[in-house]
Amino acid sequence: MGTTLTYSPLDSKEIHIKSAQFGETRLFIGDEIDKTHWARYAQAAAIVIDKKYKLRRGFKGQLTGTLIGAGLSSSASVSLAYLKALADINDIELSDEQLVQLEYELEQDALGLQIGLLDPLTIVHGKRNALLFMDTITASVKPIFDSPSKNSAWIVAYSGVSRELTKSGFNTRVLECYQAASLLKEGAQILSNVPRDLFEEKKTTLPENLCRRAEHFYGEVERVHKGAKAWEDPDMELFGKLMNQSCDSSIRLYECGSEILIQLHEIASSTDGIYGSRFSGGGYGGCVVALVERDLAQNAAMEIADRFSSRHPELPSAVYVVKTGDGLR
Repeated sequence: MGTTLTYSPLDSKEIHIKSAQFGETRLFIGDEIDKTHWARYAQAAAIVIDKKYKLRRGFKGQLTGTLIGAGLSSSASVSLAYLKALADINDIELSDEQLVQLEYELEQDALGLQIGLLDPLTIVHGKRNALLFMDTITASVKPIFDSPSKNSAWIVAYSGVSRELTKSGFNTRVLECYQAASLLKEGAQILSNVPRDLFEEKKTTLPENLCRRAEHFYGEVERVHKGAKAWEDPDMELFGKLMNQSCDSSIRLYECGSEILIQLHEIASSTDGIYGSRFSGGGYGGCVVALVERDLAQNAAMEIADRFSSRHPELPSAVYVVKTGDGLR
């Protein structure tokens, strides 16, 4: 599953795109971004790369993909496709690090979405049959390859509701984390700048909502380290438990996730064979990802699909048994 961009160069600073889902459009590199249009990621890609490298040519392309707006790094996927294509036809050599940074600037600066490095790091460094241990402060990535003894598979359950973070409470939650950091430590811009023991010492001084956001952050950091060890061991029971704890913390402490995604998570986690599940991203639409016993994966996927569709027959939901794959190429 992913995004495919087929393209050929144009001898003008234009971008002509045809999308299987959204139709055709024609853009001029440098035009103001229409943030309501599906081609905004192409416009933003052209702006951030032109600012640094001065584009000479645009492209004519066709875009196809699965799980549009599904919350599985889908915006980073299409953005990186545009960046890679523009670099290719303009003879610009971009390292993995530069691609990650440009995609971050595309969403953060050009489109105004308070994202981090998680999505572009995932797409650029994705490895088949591995999870990625990512440090978003240093932008370092270490693959943890699957053990031959690991008895598990992945399930992706799409709710049928597309995710649109720019219209959700996602940006507000990020700003609340910034506020918590600045109150806990003078000069701190993000919670990573604040040691956990300082938070424990001063958390009662924070407004209640900011305390919950910070509690979620520190809990997630701890769960990531525990999860990396569990995957290496491998201990699928513990990994699944950490997934459930992470989702519960997102709902209770970070107060994100829509009613639909919470229902889908609860259905998935209560299905026979499932070790644990978590909605992807902020949970404002999109998918739930679940870890399942390999031999029970197909039956579990069918049960999740049946239970969710019987509750929400109006939604074009779908459930897949998947494997991890290689990233940008």
